[in-house]
Amino acid sequence: MATPSTPPALATKSTGFLTGLGIFSILVGILAIAFPWAASMAIEQLLGIVLVFSGVFSIGAALSHGHTSHRISTIILALVRLAAGLALLVFIKQGVVTLTVVLSVFFLTEGAIFIFSSLALRHNRAWPLILVNGIVAIVLGVMIFSGLPSSAAWAIGLLYGINSIFYGVTLLGFAAAHRTQS
Repeated sequence: MATPSTPPALATKSTGFLTGLGIFSILVGILAIAFPWAASMAIEQLLGIVLVFSGVFSIGAALSHGHTSHRISTIILALVRLAAGLALLVFIKQGVVTLTVVLSVFFLTEGAIFIFSSLALRHNRAWPLILVNGIVAIVLGVMIFSGLPSSAAWAIGLLYGINSIFYGVTLLGFAAAHRTQS
């Protein structure tokens, strides 16, 4: 059972790993902000590719297993993944708009989780960074809805980039706090 003096699981990782991941996250964020439409398209297309491969492999797995009880439901779900992936790859603009809405929900959820986590981690000196990260994620999620659908072209890349930078700064804060607590 965790006590207030027990460091959180994230802080027990090596500070080098946290620092490297923080720097990487900040660099990805800067690139996404510099090229928001390209980042939006890349995220949408990457998801499409992942869904297509997932669908194809799931169909193969369902056909190769000896058990037939789950085969039909597995194939149906695999076809849904395959269709969703192909739709994202073919209908790029509509996919970006849809993913913009999904990203907004992601930011809102992530923000709430970070805010609650920051309150649970008040024993860690980096907890205010987690709180700010949560507030920023919620603000970004709300911002998406104000400009839909015209803002979808830049929203995914720009907002993901901003969130990625704040996440990177949070990781760097955790690494610094862990170094001083050790």
